Amino acid sequence: MNNKSYIKMAMTGLLLTSGGIAAMSAMADEIRMKNGDVLTGKVIKKFTDKVVFNTKYAGDLQISWTEVEAIKTDEPLTVTLTDRSNIKTPLESFDSGKATIKVVPLDEDGDDKNKQYEEREIALSDLKYINPTPELSGVGVNWTGRINLGGSITQGNTDTTTLRLDGESIARTLNHRLTVAAVVNRATNNGENTQFNNRSSVKLDRFINNKWYVYANNTLENDKFRDIKLRTTTGIGSGYQVYEQPEINLFIEGGLNYVTVNYYDEENEKYPGARWALKYDQRIFGGSTQFFHEHEALLGLDNLDNTLVFTKTGLRFPIINNFNATVQYNLDWARTPADDRKRADSALIFSLGYVWQ
Repeated sequence: MNNKSYIKMAMTGLLLTSGGIAAMSAMADEIRMKNGDVLTGKVIKKFTDKVVFNTKYAGDLQISWTEVEAIKTDEPLTVTLTDRSNIKTPLESFDSGKATIKVVPLDEDGDDKNKQYEEREIALSDLKYINPTPELSGVGVNWTGRINLGGSITQGNTDTTTLRLDGESIARTLNHRLTVAAVVNRATNNGENTQFNNRSSVKLDRFINNKWYVYANNTLENDKFRDIKLRTTTGIGSGYQVYEQPEINLFIEGGLNYVTVNYYDEENEKYPGARWALKYDQRIFGGSTQFFHEHEALLGLDNLDNTLVFTKTGLRFPIINNFNATVQYNLDWARTPADDRKRADSALIFSLGYVWQ
């Protein structure tokens, strides 16, 4: 092979390599900041006033949307506009603070090739969400939940068995949130029951706006060792969603409940009550661990002796994929328990769980 052939092969390889690099660069999304910086990577999502942008050199970055001057994506993204319309479109900026979109509703039938697109230029401030979850876009249902299992078995001088199973599932749409939860505790010591209780609850929230909602709730509880055959709590109220984000959630609630208690030995009772509740969780340590705290208080309106408090506080640690470990402290308190029963029941719990979202 002569020198001309070697040169030709080298030039061809160089052109192919350059073309490959150019193609790879062309496939990257791009964000241009108002200070002149240009970031290349992939647009993951936009929520509230932040856009999450993934880069190879720094991972996921949260960028203030007000500092973005222009944006370009190579693939169509699901977008919610400020007028609550939802479309799937690539984004491209030709003017500062503007973006060109192809307007086709998400629910339009037919092949993409046959759809008639209408190109329109909008202000970046009109882009409310990018790749939103169903509760933000109003399209579909976002179903999340977790289930945890804990227990122990000892044999020898003492034969003991403990089992705890708890779970929670939340179905969220734009205007509704359904929460279903349950917990089961069992324990034996030398063949005799030492713990036997169950608690299940269901709550439906109807959002009036982004923050305020009204709710209806119902709870069923049984605890043999607190003489509670069945305690039913049913009520309505309102709540305020302070935060509802992947990194932090917080709501507070208040309302009225009617409590019915059937005892094994004591005389049954019924009474109206006022309810106060709080639920909070937040990602800590770089988002790998979740801290959570929940409490619920029921105050008897006819007699403050009928006051109940339920709390749980703990940490969830990731293990692998969707599996995690949980350590939590629970405290249940009754101002006036059944005869010969203590006011407080507390438990330090270790469990393994699975999360879906």
